Amino acid sequence: MGNRIIICPGCGAKNRVPQDRLRDRPVCGRCRSALPTSPAFPEGPVEVFDWNFRDEVIDFAGPVLVEFYSPGCG
Repeated sequence: MGNRIIICPGCGAKNRVPQDRLRDRPVCGRCRSALPTSPAFPEGPVEVFDWNFRDEVIDFAGPVLVEFYSPGCG
């Protein structure tokens, strides 16, 4: 079986996870955050920035709901 590259929602690191280990609740090698194993249904909201917008929104294989806000405005 092959590997799957999973981007950590916590720190943005790319993690190579073998397909047969996806059910073992993999964690990020850099920050130890839990990695989402179901690309169609992440476990929670994914914070998107300018550096990962293309991967997380434009190139995502499923439907995407995006909420835009500016933390500096209030």
